[in-house]
Amino acid sequence: MDLVQRFIDYANDFERSYADGDWCRLAQYFASDAVYESATPEPLAFRVTGRSAILERFRAASDAFDRRFDSRCLSFAPPRAEGTRVTIEGEVVYGVAGVPPFRLPFREVAEYRGGEILRLEDTAPAEVVDELGRWMAQHGAKLRP
Repeated sequence: MDLVQRFIDYANDFERSYADGDWCRLAQYFASDAVYESATPEPLAFRVTGRSAILERFRAASDAFDRRFDSRCLSFAPPRAEGTRVTIEGEVVYGVAGVPPFRLPFREVAEYRGGEILRLEDTAPAEVVDELGRWMAQHGAKLRP
């Protein structure tokens, strides 16, 4: 199985789910006992276990953060595979009219068992927590409720 292509399919379906709110389409990509976590320092750290919990995390995080911005633009380098892991690095740029964008660099590693993600880890540089705090203090009032 081509894990890079499987990951690309997942990423494309993630964007479809973000657009239409149907997070169930992502269930096929995760093992029932999958773990999704962030190694980024608090308050961005989290860990959820189980396919349903992961899908709920995607929905809740998108509603609580991403959708509060006017725009969200994703860019990344091509994913690369090593054994059962696929790694992707990139940046999400969040925009709000009239203020500088908030840039969130990220690294995501998906560990596969068969064709399903067993473990998904998101990491952002530690300094992004402070940058987010500063951005929110200066511009957070402009976000959608």
